[in-house]
Amino acid sequence: MKKFFGIFTAALAMFALVVCAGCAPKGQVTEGENTVVIEASAEDDGKTLLAVMEGLQEAGELTFTISDGMVTSINGTSQTTSSYWMLYTSDAENANEQWGTFEYEGETLGSAIYGAGELTVKEGCIYLWAFESFGL
Repeated sequence: MKKFFGIFTAALAMFALVVCAGCAPKGQVTEGENTVVIEASAEDDGKTLLAVMEGLQEAGELTFTISDGMVTSINGTSQTTSSYWMLYTSDAENANEQWGTFEYEGETLGSAIYGAGELTVKEGCIYLWAFESFGL
């Protein structure tokens, strides 16, 4: 019986590890080439994007700087005279595709109509920062 209990406990522990391995961390941040993606969790719902980013910065998952109310640097990449961090979102209520779009994992994200300090995040929505260059 002890042997059966030991095997059962080990199997249960392995099952728990496999199940939890697929769990996404709160405030998930994904960094790609010239992009930073934040997916809002239930805990983030209703906060401003800036508040979510500040929490991620405190947790060591993200670094950023703000100057004159604008995000000027993310994870060590700073804006220049012709390159800026632009914000896109999957939240249709807070996006305007006429201002610009960004393709992410088969989804078209619209340009955010608010800045990080005013944009209220919604659980499950994507907030994508793209470092883009303009012909200035």
